[in-house]
This record gives sequence, C-alpha cells and structure tokens, in this order.
Amino acid sequence: MSNKCYDLDDSLGYLVSQTARAMSHQLNQNFLQVGLNVTSEQWAVLVQLWGDDGLNQQEIACKVGKDKASITRLVDGLEKRNLVVRISDKSDRRNKLIYLTKEGKRVKEQLIGVAVDTLDDLQQGISKSDLENCKNVLRQVFKNCLHACKRGVEPEFDQKKHVE
Repeated sequence: MSNKCYDLDDSLGYLVSQTARAMSHQLNQNFLQVGLNVTSEQWAVLVQLWGDDGLNQQEIACKVGKDKASITRLVDGLEKRNLVVRISDKSDRRNKLIYLTKEGKRVKEQLIGVAVDTLDDLQQGISKSDLENCKNVLRQVFKNCLHACKRGVEPEFDQKKHVE
C-alpha cells in the first residue's frame, strides 16, 4: 500500500475541470443576460459552423471533442432556436449537413463579443505571458494524454486536429 497523499485541490485535472465548468457557467450566464438563449456547448458548435458551414454531425463531433449523440442533442437545440438547419447531402441523402440559418449568421458578432468580454473578465490580473505559458502547458498535457492512450481516444475525436 502506498503512503502517497493525494490532494484533490492540487490536482491539475481537477483544477482544469473545475475551471472549465466555471468558465462555461459564466459564459452561459453572460449569453442569457444579453438575451441570447445559447449554451456554451452550442456556442462551440456554432463556432465550427461559422468557420466551415455545412459540416455533418460526425465532423462537428470530431472538431469539438464530443460524441455524436451529444452533438445530435446540441444541434436539436440550435435547430429549435432557428440558428441551424439540417439538409440532406446531395451525394448521400442519409448524411445530414448542418447549415447556419440567417439568424445563426446574424448572432455571430454578438455571441463573439460576449465570449471575448467573458474571457477578458475571467483573465483579469493574469499577464499575457502567464496566459501563454498556461496554454502551452495545457497543450502539452493534452498531447501527452493522446500519446498515453495506446488505442487512441474515442473514434469521434480527431487526434490530428490536436497533435502538433
């Protein structure tokens, strides 16, 4: 039996998880305060579509690191809000492509503004140098995670997008 102590509050994984949850919660609150009924998870899907409209759900899942079932629920919510629409692929009618609606395109600048302001608020008091170092450390930890998994990560997750 090991005599090692484990302090959860000093665990990188715990700190990253808690920070991500808190940041996501704050972003959700800030979206709601300006009348945008979009979650941080839906925001991630919209960001991908603003960069490359007409992706299928599998492609979105790979880009945001979520499983296809989660993406289905997120797209359902975005569709109910008239921000995206599913259209059958002309070359394979079984494949549904996700496109932004006019409303999905219209809210882009407002959502980006809220997201940028939120990050600015949450990063107050942290130097640019410290932020860059933090991002570099997290990228390296992520890369180590990918390499540590002998069989790779879940098939829905695109390793090539995340490994230098």
